[in-house]
Amino acid sequence: MKAVFSYVVVLFSAMAYAFLFDRNAGSIMTVFLIVVPIVSVFLTVYASRKMKFEFAVDENILKKNCRSTFSIHVSKDTFLPLPVVSFELTVSEHFRRPEFDVYRFSMSENRDISIYTELIPEVCGNATVSLGKYFITDYLGIFRFRIRTSEISENIIIMPQIRETDDCGGIIHSIYATLPDNDDDENSSVSVSGRTAVPGYEYRSYVPGDSLKKINWKLSSKRNELYVRKDESGGIIIPDIILDITQFGEDRKKRSGMSVLEQITEGALSLLNECIKNGIECVFVYPRSGIMHTESVTSYEDIERISGEIFRYMDSPGNICLKHDETSRSSEVNIVYAAGVSEELAGKAEASVAAGNNVKVVIPEQMYRADTVPVTELWLQREDFSLNRVI
Repeated sequence: MKAVFSYVVVLFSAMAYAFLFDRNAGSIMTVFLIVVPIVSVFLTVYASRKMKFEFAVDENILKKNCRSTFSIHVSKDTFLPLPVVSFELTVSEHFRRPEFDVYRFSMSENRDISIYTELIPEVCGNATVSLGKYFITDYLGIFRFRIRTSEISENIIIMPQIRETDDCGGIIHSIYATLPDNDDDENSSVSVSGRTAVPGYEYRSYVPGDSLKKINWKLSSKRNELYVRKDESGGIIIPDIILDITQFGEDRKKRSGMSVLEQITEGALSLLNECIKNGIECVFVYPRSGIMHTESVTSYEDIERISGEIFRYMDSPGNICLKHDETSRSSEVNIVYAAGVSEELAGKAEASVAAGNNVKVVIPEQMYRADTVPVTELWLQREDFSLNRVI
């Protein structure tokens, strides 16, 4: 705007000079100041329509806190040089704020140019990187025009970390406490096989490759060795670890909401990891394309695969899925990771517990309030991802 104002002042000065002092010289200057800017504007508009912007990323799935290079390619389909061109790089709050967000350049005889920038993802989730607000300044630097080209946007998945924590023992022990009590097995007189004589049904020592469902956890914990019941039908309880994001609205797009979502997501994956390390198979339930998606987790590879996919289709929260009646699946242990305890979650947890099931709710420690809706069993997740039971 200052450049346009200055141009108008100079133009009127030339016209005043022609009228007051020298008509010939003033007229030449006035014509020059009118014709040359018109030609400059015409060539600038023509050249801007011959431009093309492209955006490329090395990978669409990134790990947290690892630098990633993004390339912006600009090309022109004309021999005309381009004056100053600018565009704006916009990233979601999952990334550390880039050093530059507005880029300016010019192009002479070269018909293409590549600009590289590095971004550091700090918060996991479904992130976006966009190019927009394209402008070009004419050759005289007087007028500025918007380049008519569409905004370019790329979706980037930032994977959650699978945390290693040794302080989940409390909740792991509480899961063990819900496993079937096989004390009656030890008092029965059925024959035994294996290297150790154990009263009860027919058992043998666990060997790699046996299904974890066939392990008698009660007996194994007492004998300090894993035992498999030969006639076990696999009816052992398999915990459901559920990710509840129903309490997130537009906050998911803000840094504070992103951080809470990251906490409960990484907490759920970390608990899955601890369960697998302790020989407990799990079921992971999380929102996917508007419904609650269920996956069996039997190995660390399963957790890694889920961590790369969990945010790809998390466009809507789905409904909280807790076992609450006799027609539900066989799992009787529900561990729900949520941003807080809503009335809906508390109601479903109460119904599930009333049906004889076990429900544990885990929320971030900073989200706990004195007026938090009470549930049967509440755990707080600290910043180091350790868990502390409060109810």
